[in-house]
Amino acid sequence: MKSAILLLGGGQLGLMMAEAGAQLALHVDRLDLWTNQIIPGTSGLRLTSSVEEILERYPVISAELEHLPDTKLINGLLASDNWANKKAFANTAKRHDEKRLLDRLQIHTAPWKLLEQPDDLSQALAEINPHMVVKVVSGGYDGRGQWVVDESNQSEVPAEKFGALIAEQRINFDHEVSLVGARATTGEKTYFPLARNVHHQGILRYSIAGMESIPELQAQAENMLGKILDELDYVGVMAMECFVTKDGLLVNELAPRVHNSGHWSQLGAEHDQFALHLRALLGLPLPSQQFYRPTLMLNLIGCEFRPSWLEIPGLQCHWYGKTPRPGRKVGHINIDLSNLESTSVCASKLQPLLDDQHQQLLAEALELINGKT
Repeated sequence: MKSAILLLGGGQLGLMMAEAGAQLALHVDRLDLWTNQIIPGTSGLRLTSSVEEILERYPVISAELEHLPDTKLINGLLASDNWANKKAFANTAKRHDEKRLLDRLQIHTAPWKLLEQPDDLSQALAEINPHMVVKVVSGGYDGRGQWVVDESNQSEVPAEKFGALIAEQRINFDHEVSLVGARATTGEKTYFPLARNVHHQGILRYSIAGMESIPELQAQAENMLGKILDELDYVGVMAMECFVTKDGLLVNELAPRVHNSGHWSQLGAEHDQFALHLRALLGLPLPSQQFYRPTLMLNLIGCEFRPSWLEIPGLQCHWYGKTPRPGRKVGHINIDLSNLESTSVCASKLQPLLDDQHQQLLAEALELINGKT
């Protein structure tokens, strides 16, 4: 059995992957893309290795993000057979390639147009919709690199960005959901329940999973993601973000990796998204069946760590060790929703320990949860 994996990226997704790997006696290390140094496991050590040394030690190389720097070290790793899911990363790293993939598979997504020059924006407004979202084709996470555009404010889109922009029709949707699924080398697939996601200012604030089951939406989402996984011959976990519309699901974005909206599975699933990703990549069997508990995942954004969170029953805290700054995800909290009375007690203890922003988000989430019962 392959027992070592290197993740390109030194952030929290790789950190939590290393934690999950330790439970299976797997060596999961991270490569800091800024310094080209390897971070072993969950430690703070920094090691320097050549391409040859890395390829010899790590039979499987994956990534915690799609957008990888153009450096000699990274290019050497990506050119090797150790690099997993080449086809998937080639088709999802840029938004227009991802849209072409969805169109080819006849999977519903927002009407779109690649913006190569300023005149293309006026054409898109006429052809697609007078209300659009313009996004950079790569990067632009958490609301960055995006502009809401109509005929009155076209000049707000930076001229130097054309050639690396995509325009999408703004969709009138009810709410947002995501599906996390995993595919093994055998083609076997498994899926989590749909999670309902709430964003503010382009940043995921919280996810609720397992509170409601809509078999028709779940089946549609699994069929859509299954087509994508098979088309890309993908191995591991992939997330698919969707808008829920009156006509069903419409795919917004894909992530060929573990995903923020799947963090609830650390408390709400027997085998979380990190364990599934590792199992698939390293040729270990996926679980044939899982039991789930309803879970709320609350992102912690730009706040300080409070040790008192750890004293609250029914709550699971994950802290990323980052320096807090506005808009930066520094951790998340999972709350067990399987007993609403216990959930209420947990929330009442947590509420005064949060800043105003997170108090408001928790109250909003609880209102949504209680409205589902």
